[in-house]
Amino acid sequence: MIHFSFSSMLMTILVSNLLLVFISLLFRNNDVLAKIGFRLTAIFCIITLVRLLLPFEFPFAKTLILPGIVSNPLSALRHRHNVLPNVWISVWNIIGMIWLIGSICSLICLFYNNWKLKMLIRTNSRDVTTQEPYISILNELCTEKQRKRIRLRTTKFVNVPMVMGLRNAFILIPADIDSSDKEVMFALRHEIYHYVHHDLWLKFAVNCLVAAYWWNPFAHLLSRQIGVLLEMRVDDSIISEGKDTTIGYLACMVHYMGGDPDRDDISSPYAGLAFKRKSSLSRRFHMIENRGHKHDYLLSTVMLLIMVSLYIGSYLFIFENSTYGQEICESDTFITPRDDECFAVQNGNGTYTIYILSLGINETVNSLEHYEGIKIYSSKEEYNETIQNP
Repeated sequence: MIHFSFSSMLMTILVSNLLLVFISLLFRNNDVLAKIGFRLTAIFCIITLVRLLLPFEFPFAKTLILPGIVSNPLSALRHRHNVLPNVWISVWNIIGMIWLIGSICSLICLFYNNWKLKMLIRTNSRDVTTQEPYISILNELCTEKQRKRIRLRTTKFVNVPMVMGLRNAFILIPADIDSSDKEVMFALRHEIYHYVHHDLWLKFAVNCLVAAYWWNPFAHLLSRQIGVLLEMRVDDSIISEGKDTTIGYLACMVHYMGGDPDRDDISSPYAGLAFKRKSSLSRRFHMIENRGHKHDYLLSTVMLLIMVSLYIGSYLFIFENSTYGQEICESDTFITPRDDECFAVQNGNGTYTIYILSLGINETVNSLEHYEGIKIYSSKEEYNETIQNP
């Protein structure tokens, strides 16, 4: 049976962070990134996103008991304390509550920032959709259906062209930046490509996932890396048309890179997809420069095998913590204490307290799936009566 547990969440955090570190190392080396290509790197990101989305334990998973040096702190986190009558709370419960509250607050901030940004744009921009040269360029680049859903607005609050909106998009164009018709055409083409290929929906979904993992800095890093890969995909599509197109497109990127540095810029992870980001521009130039080079298929295969192995292995095995040390022996399906004086007491809140009297150990658990055949009592008193009157 598929279920969510502390152990499945622990495995998800461990493996997804390993995958994220692996991807981050790729982005630190432009040469390696060029050798494997942005498409394979995007596959690595998709694998990581899926792992974050599915923090579950499957019935075929093999249980691995963590050593005592790791198990003891984890058991302390999970151990429930009777803080009030019939109220049992563990440190992990408190952490989970903080996590949930933080995720809700992050999602609220995400939606609020988008709404606030739209209000800012409406009051500080000018619609130029029907003006030249914009209308002619739109007629050339878009279908009639797409034109009805795309608006162009000029504003002083952005340094570079960018697109916003999920259903009905609007493209923001920097005001007071003197651009040729050709430069405007490349900029609009870039943003329209994002809209037509639903990149805004993808980025919004990734931002929602990042909000759920708000405490993990690697998740925020993954969001930025996916944004760079989306830009690389647009770059590759445009420059595939030939040398002249590539030269004009690169000139356009350099042109908008020289925007007014003192201008207020609303570009943010929540805003949309911008034509360029200075931090990622060198990577994009490097990928364009090396587009015609052959990929290193051996390196790509090795990296893909590592990523897939980590992903599949994270579902084949599951780590469980134990406080019983050498007194525990592991079977294929459950854990059996080597002690005749082991029994469980059923609590009123659906949990069980496991007792091993000879070791002076007791622990509260959610289920008895790892204690097959254990004797269950309704209370400690019932156990004592059973012992006294066999």
